[in-house]
Amino acid sequence: MAQRRKFMVVLEHAALVTGLIVLYYLIPIGDGSDLPRVGLGVALFLLGVAVLVWVFARHTLAVARRDRQARLGVLLYLLYTATSFFALSYYAVAGIDGDQFADLHTRTDALYFTVATIATVGFGDVHAVGQLARALVTVQMVFDLVIIAALVGAYRLTFAHRSER
Repeated sequence: MAQRRKFMVVLEHAALVTGLIVLYYLIPIGDGSDLPRVGLGVALFLLGVAVLVWVFARHTLAVARRDRQARLGVLLYLLYTATSFFALSYYAVAGIDGDQFADLHTRTDALYFTVATIATVGFGDVHAVGQLARALVTVQMVFDLVIIAALVGAYRLTFAHRSER
């Protein structure tokens, strides 16, 4: 029974990541020539950040008290969603103003840059150049620090709880 539950959790995470990647590549993004659309994009970005913060706060207050395994799952879902969200934001900004990022031309470039930022690798081939891009990347870096710290804490609690049994 425990083996089946583990398999279902892995399958659930794989399905979510696959769905987010498909959605990421299918969401239409304009070229930035339509000013009202740009304003809508900025508003949606800010709304997205607010939603991510709300989900994280809700998770911290509600789930952390109950099931440690659920806490870990929610944090991973949040990380997957944030990765797609930031990558799409970077791609949109690069489409509006190509001078904001160096060598960010495709959605794959944006996803690659986002994952490299999360992993704190920073190869330097794709990087923020403009002030808007640097501000967005700074928001992501702060978010990543909080999420990674929470993930490490959740793993520690989960394994500490298992060893107590």
